[in-house]
Amino acid sequence: MRTLAVIGEVKAAHDIEGADRIHSLEVYCGEHGTWRGVASKDIHEGDSVVVFLQDALLPSDDPRFAFMASHKFRVKMCRFKGAPSEALIVPNDSNIHTVGADVTSLYRVQKYEKPIPESMNGEALGAFPTYACPITDEPNFQTVPHMVERMAQDPFYITEKADGTSCTVWNDANGLHVCSRNYELREFSTSHPEKSNTYWRMARKFAMHDLPHDLFFQMEIVGPNIQGNPLGLNEHSIRVFSIYDSKNRKYLPYSALKELCEEWELPTARLISLSEPWDHVPSSEELQKLAEIRYPNGRHGEGIVIRAQDSSWSFKVINLLYKEK
Repeated sequence: MRTLAVIGEVKAAHDIEGADRIHSLEVYCGEHGTWRGVASKDIHEGDSVVVFLQDALLPSDDPRFAFMASHKFRVKMCRFKGAPSEALIVPNDSNIHTVGADVTSLYRVQKYEKPIPESMNGEALGAFPTYACPITDEPNFQTVPHMVERMAQDPFYITEKADGTSCTVWNDANGLHVCSRNYELREFSTSHPEKSNTYWRMARKFAMHDLPHDLFFQMEIVGPNIQGNPLGLNEHSIRVFSIYDSKNRKYLPYSALKELCEEWELPTARLISLSEPWDHVPSSEELQKLAEIRYPNGRHGEGIVIRAQDSSWSFKVINLLYKEK
């Protein structure tokens, strides 16, 4: 299970202009990184706290979390009075005080999964083949400071994070395969053999049955009725963001991804910048400023993905100004 709740220690507290009851905290969570959040002034520097991370879904039947009902019990990154709030921070009421301890199960936290419209749902053929290709799930930059440091060592590139639904497509000796985030899907339902699904329709639309074998194309499907269609598209499309070579067990570098997608006319995640190593390791504030992008239609974008040009590391930065429809 993904870590969604950890024990932290408050390292610093900062006043927020115009706020009397809340302040901004910096909380160290051991191997899970340092997180910033807005919390009650009842929490002080040095206190032990529980930190609920991005996309934690809190149990609705626990009265301790009744205050999250208006947020549908989901933790999201945002800003309060201009201050970044990357996580939910509450006093530690458990008997566990080890910094970095995973208390996801203790608090019965689940991972929020974005809903998939009924019209898109396919019939599962089996689980996603994790033995052949990793499931797409970029880590938040707060949890991978060693990767952030690589921005001062390696050439990297930044792409737009399109808010859609994850899809993986590949060919092998048995033909074309199509997956949602967690499942391989049949092209046609056994109960309705004439009925396909959006994942397969996109694979067919872009002639992915002709792609080279054993390369896993990972992408977002975007467009009408998907996550509120924040890009404002008139029809469904794809945004390829990585290609995994299952034979050599590694992701292809950016140059190869760009060449293949141009050759096969596959839309890619919008490139924001292609960069040589920086002369310093960026701060959290710098990263979050980079993430304050807008989609071509003018709406705030969900964020960015920063990836080494050789694809040896990658992480995401959420735009704290992004609001889901």
